[in-house]
Amino acid sequence: MSPVPNHAASVSPTPFSYNVAIVGGGIGGLTLALGLLKYPHIDVQIYESASSFGWIGAGVAIGPNGQKALEIISPAAKAAFDEHATPNMWPSKAKNFAAFIVGKGERAGEVILEAKNETGMQSVHRADFLDELVKAVPAERAHFNKCLQKIEDKDGRPVVIRFSDETSVTADVVIGADGIHSNVRKYLLGTEAAKPVFSGYVAYRGIINMDAAVEALGAEHAQNSTLICGPGRAIFTYPINRGALVNVAAMDFDHPIWEHEKWIVPTDWSIVSQRFEGWSSQAQAVIKVWSPFRSYILYPAHIYSNEPPKLLDKPDLATWAFWDTAPASTYTRGRVAMLGDAAHATTPFQGQGAGQAIEDSEVIMTVLSKVQNLKQIPNALMAYNQVRRPRAQRVVETSREFGKLLGMQSEGVGEDIEKMKEHLETRMHWLWQRNQTAQLNGAVELFEESL
Repeated sequence: MSPVPNHAASVSPTPFSYNVAIVGGGIGGLTLALGLLKYPHIDVQIYESASSFGWIGAGVAIGPNGQKALEIISPAAKAAFDEHATPNMWPSKAKNFAAFIVGKGERAGEVILEAKNETGMQSVHRADFLDELVKAVPAERAHFNKCLQKIEDKDGRPVVIRFSDETSVTADVVIGADGIHSNVRKYLLGTEAAKPVFSGYVAYRGIINMDAAVEALGAEHAQNSTLICGPGRAIFTYPINRGALVNVAAMDFDHPIWEHEKWIVPTDWSIVSQRFEGWSSQAQAVIKVWSPFRSYILYPAHIYSNEPPKLLDKPDLATWAFWDTAPASTYTRGRVAMLGDAAHATTPFQGQGAGQAIEDSEVIMTVLSKVQNLKQIPNALMAYNQVRRPRAQRVVETSREFGKLLGMQSEGVGEDIEKMKEHLETRMHWLWQRNQTAQLNGAVELFEESL
């Protein structure tokens, strides 16, 4: 990796002081807080709607672009990821994002391509990652049970944030990192434009004990990131918990309507078997070895510790609906901006949800560090918007397209294996190989040109 720029060194010797309120304490909010804590003249406060930082969640993959951004934001942030990241277990597969394999038809079992990048597939459980990030944030800067109700941004006055508990605070900058159901997004775009959009894709998700996976699938498949692709479906497996477990996502790309209020609902195990009927022996082996583990809690914090797995009272398998957001007309207005899922929630197929939130954080951190007076804050946030919005929204669009490619439904490609290989070979290079320093310099130039 290229040297990380020292942005703190470029701040003027006697900068004026101002404060930033971050609404939401997920990966985007915490990484931004860590970045801004480097600047003594910026007072950072985090307002989280829950009673504590949210430990429940799925595995998080962060590619080379996101890891580079973490390093720029804070050595502590990068160390938090490195502490808990699980890579592919074979040294020969260290650079693999995934091995893409044909799952059905005459060429079933054939390797389409092993897609590679600088860091390979590396994932971390969200709970572990957040736990490490939180350790670097002073406790007095985190405020809980603060559900945003209203924002008032009037010229000449600090921004007022009102919460559902009838308390309020003021800030010079407000950053919404409050997820796909973001109230900050509603403030910026309006209620209708802020609504999440169902992608038409779902997944059946769970875990397998590594020893059982190796016995059933073979060590190469079980211990390294593998994506089995077929008509309308795909099965993604990769090691987690430092190689003790295998994460499984059986994806269905033919689910045009979501009729449930909840986004995660119980389903019958027979449905999964039916969806992959007639698939390769390799795919069937995943389903067969997975089935006995269906009663384990999906993604609980304890499976990422030394405690033994615990059973659900009702051994229901769950269907997870994939939602994203429509393109936003802006990520900012005045002294208020949004980042991460609040701005550009995406389907998970490119492994970029967390990485794009982290890129947002590094750009916001950088432009805010250049602000010399309160009048410049909207300019800084607009520079962030100009740099990040085109790239982040392209991620949302291409992630949906990637789902179609994995499900052999991509227009002009379909089930043509050679065309799939051609597309898979380079389609994510623009994501992984982003020059983070150039992105930051571009934002600073836009900010300075606007003054």
